[in-house]
Amino acid sequence: MAPMAYTKIKNIIESNVTSGLIYLPSSVKDMNNPEIDKYLAKYVRGSNGMDHVERIKVLKLMWDAIGSEFGGRHELYEINYAGSQDEIRLQCLRHAYGSGNMKAMTDMVDRCLSDYDQHGWKRPHLHNNNDINKLDSLLK
Repeated sequence: MAPMAYTKIKNIIESNVTSGLIYLPSSVKDMNNPEIDKYLAKYVRGSNGMDHVERIKVLKLMWDAIGSEFGGRHELYEINYAGSQDEIRLQCLRHAYGSGNMKAMTDMVDRCLSDYDQHGWKRPHLHNNNDINKLDSLLK
């Protein structure tokens, strides 16, 4: 699952954090410079009382994980380490068949599908004729 999960998590971070990962200070020297730090405190603060120092730390950690050379190599590693992603999915499918989980899953789907047909619910506990089917009489 890692190849699929990592790329989706990376996309969620990129989509939600957007430019927050780009306009970070280049080094801690910026925060130690009072002239620059006052602007960072004003424009880079976080929500719910998070100060700029804590927000910068969190964003730099995210950048290290997804945007840096390390992050890029890690993404390639996750995507390619286990081999072909199609083969990984086929391995999961073969495991589901071999373990009996696929039969359990298809049996559950069949049970759900057998609960109704083109005339509606077939099991009494899934509907209440006194309220749902009242609409039928109003429409006639």
